[in-house]
Order: sequence, then C-alpha cells, then structure tokens
Amino acid sequence: MLNFINAPQSQPSTNLKVTLLVETLTSGMVAASIFEFPNCRVEAQTREEAISLIKTAFLERMAQIEAISWNVPIQADQPTWMQFAGVFKDDLDFQEIMESLRAERNSDDDSEVDPLYYS
Repeated sequence: MLNFINAPQSQPSTNLKVTLLVETLTSGMVAASIFEFPNCRVEAQTREEAISLIKTAFLERMAQIEAISWNVPIQADQPTWMQFAGVFKDDLDFQEIMESLRAERNSDDDSEVDPLYYS
C-alpha cells in the first residue's frame, strides 16, 4: 500500500516545528502568521505582542486538531504508474529520441532563440 501522508498518530508529547512569519504592515501594526498554516494569522501593536498572540492562537487551534495518517487502499487489478516504469528501457527508437533531446539541451547553439524575447 502507498503512504502518501507521513503524519504521526496523535501522541501526548510530540513536538511540531513550525515557522513564524512576522511582518510590519504599512499601518504600523505587526502581523504574525504560521507559514505551514497560512490561515492562522494575528495582528498586534508590537512585534513581541504579535508573536505572543500567534503562539497562543496556534496552541488553541492545535488543541482541536488531530493528525491521522491514512493508507489509501489501491486495488491490485488497477494499473499504477509502476507497471509502466522501464517500459522503454530496451527500445532503440526511444533511446535515439532521448539522445537527440539530450544533445539539443546541452548544445551551445542559441541560433533559434529570438534575442528580442529577452529584452
């Protein structure tokens, strides 16, 4: 089975590292938010107050959130991308196409590039 989300089950003493974003607004107020939870945001008069408020708000929100990992069942009779992995490994035509693409990508010839595009 595939495990798309590697979130641990709820545990009493698990730490979660998040990134606090602190921004001084044009109004002079200070906004603080959690990068990983963009809709968790506060505004305050000072940087210290904004940081304190965002920490409190986030802890209150986390008390209501539970992270649950879920193994999504995939039926064996349904095709998956892994069934097609390596399908072209012995195909000489495909290897020739790939070599041509690789050579074109690594070429120093920029004669087909319109310099006006980059002006």
